[in-house]
Amino acid sequence: MTFTRRTFMRSAVATGALVAATRPAFANVRWDFADEYGAQSLSGQACNFFVSEMEDRVGDALTINYQGGGALGYKSTDHFDAVQDGAVQAAVTLVTQLGGIDPFFNLSSLPFIASSLDEAYLLWQAAREEYAKIFEENGMVLLWAMPNPPSGIHAPEPITSVGALEGLRIRTYDVNGTRTLREAGAAPLQVAWSDLVPQLSTGGLDAVLTSADGAIQLSIWDYVSDFTEMNYAMGLFMCHVNKDEFDALPEDVKTAMMDSIDACDEYNWQIIRDSIDTAYERMAENGMTITREGDVPAEVFEHLQEAGASVRESWLEETGERGQNVLARFEELKAQAG
Repeated sequence: MTFTRRTFMRSAVATGALVAATRPAFANVRWDFADEYGAQSLSGQACNFFVSEMEDRVGDALTINYQGGGALGYKSTDHFDAVQDGAVQAAVTLVTQLGGIDPFFNLSSLPFIASSLDEAYLLWQAAREEYAKIFEENGMVLLWAMPNPPSGIHAPEPITSVGALEGLRIRTYDVNGTRTLREAGAAPLQVAWSDLVPQLSTGGLDAVLTSADGAIQLSIWDYVSDFTEMNYAMGLFMCHVNKDEFDALPEDVKTAMMDSIDACDEYNWQIIRDSIDTAYERMAENGMTITREGDVPAEVFEHLQEAGASVRESWLEETGERGQNVLARFEELKAQAG
């Protein structure tokens, strides 16, 4: 074939058309990444580590725009539907707020199941496959997780007696906490994070069940004077993405995203460890009294564990063989860890 200027131009036009047709799937893809909490929160730090990891691994083949502080108008409870429907490509979600979708999501907030961050990681490993299956059945891909720091009670007085719980108007973040504290004699109310400050400032709440890090985000010392360490539960945040959007990515980008999971998990558990002492120092600097777990009378924990027993039993009834298998696997992993 003789190449003339005309044949060259025809070839260039055809090649350009082909590139243009394929570009949306293979170059400069842009995703939004929703987070109800802010960039300085632990979930925000986890999200931005993931964004950075993906930048390092794939460059500008995928641009992930972190949208923290509920910038897209979604609360954590909205994320499952929003990502499933493709309204947003990715989100980090406190999955213990999704028990209405599947009761299995309540696992990580069962009271006193995981007693340390190491155990919270083993519980995540034991349950990961089941979590992934739920997301897959709903058109999503599960990536990494991050535990909430251990929950305690922020209140006007230390929780050093059973009577201190009686009638306490306390914010909870999921159905497990609500049921447990109601059984313990409190008056719990499940409140979204973004609605907490108005409730505290108007006297709608007396106390808050959350982590020490959560207290810093709220400047909770403006509303209450005490924090009682409980190590009650470590609910999981999870990063999940729309499956159609994921499947449309180039193979090397999909591989890079899945390969980033272990690095994200490792980072996330480490920042939680680092955050606990720092948060206690900040609260003390702002005049709060911190009652450590060892200074809480055993009768308080016994009372809470009894209150939570029916919650655990109900969860096993609701999840059946799935729940039994995961808890059995959790016990195996704990035994292997020594």
